[in-house]
Amino acid sequence: MKIALIGSYPPPYGGISVHIQRMKEHLQRRGIECIIYDMSGTTKDEDNVVCITNLKKWLPKYFFFAREDVIHCHSTSWMIRVIIGFMSFLGKKTVITVHGQSLSDSLKKGIWLRKKIIKFAVRHTSFVIADNKKIKDLLLSLGVKSEKVSVITPFVPPDVKEEDYKKVPKYVWNFMNSHKPIISANAFQINFYNGTDLYGLDMIVDLVCRLKKYYQNIGIAICLPNIGDEKYFEKLKQQMKEKRVENNILFITEPLPEVYPIWKESDFFVRPTCTDGDALSIREALYFKIPVITSDAVPRPEGVILFENRDVQDFITMTKNVLDNYKLYKSKVNNLESAGGFDRILEVYNELAR
Repeated sequence: MKIALIGSYPPPYGGISVHIQRMKEHLQRRGIECIIYDMSGTTKDEDNVVCITNLKKWLPKYFFFAREDVIHCHSTSWMIRVIIGFMSFLGKKTVITVHGQSLSDSLKKGIWLRKKIIKFAVRHTSFVIADNKKIKDLLLSLGVKSEKVSVITPFVPPDVKEEDYKKVPKYVWNFMNSHKPIISANAFQINFYNGTDLYGLDMIVDLVCRLKKYYQNIGIAICLPNIGDEKYFEKLKQQMKEKRVENNILFITEPLPEVYPIWKESDFFVRPTCTDGDALSIREALYFKIPVITSDAVPRPEGVILFENRDVQDFITMTKNVLDNYKLYKSKVNNLESAGGFDRILEVYNELAR
């Protein structure tokens, strides 16, 4: 069996690109051939990774001449999803994973003809994987047959290696070792959703400002491999200075090949996003038995501590409650069973290839 995975491959490091990287590793470990069609726009010198530099030339050619047994699309582009969906008419076995709000946004923003085309394409895709139940319900409302859609987490556990710890810069470990408690968080890049700070970095600054009254040496390490909006980033840093928390917040602005060592050495993880998919970072923290505090913006995994979306006071209250009763919350997460979605995705591949 030969599998094609279409989407971004790291670097840059983000939820989708890391998922694709780990899927490739797990598939090859099982003796399954896997080829990546990388849409990130950056060239990689790695076996079985094809960097697509001209999408308009590549897509028509791939549409007619693809040779893989199963073609799995992770791209959030409505056009790529449509073309992959239409490949089913040529007898291709196709899978689309819908991450976050991407499909909903494509339907809301598009003209009526685009909406018709998207609906038609997803209905005729061989199988559709949803990040959460809300996305599955949307797919069912579009006419996708229930037997062709399933909620499967994109989380694939990492292989824990000592070298991954060594690749984390020394200044990060110095910061984490000199602060207590230590919180971790992440953002792919500074971005906005409907005019709101997507990753809730503004809320994190407020959180640290309030909690410092009770925990003077509190620290939070935020992985931000791509800054994005430089102006907003400077504004955040100015707010940190004004609130006297600049020494309590560390932005890690260089891409790291693996960030799980940071989660693993933290007291807990926060993710105050105003919208989301099935965040890999949340699953990863839970996998390493780290308590997670996150917004209720979307359906979240079992075991997280929820606060009301964009409610700073609720965020602060829930976080302080976890800190004040840390042993209790730590024991709860220690009893959680946390598994990845690789085996279920492989079942989909095997069924389609069969």
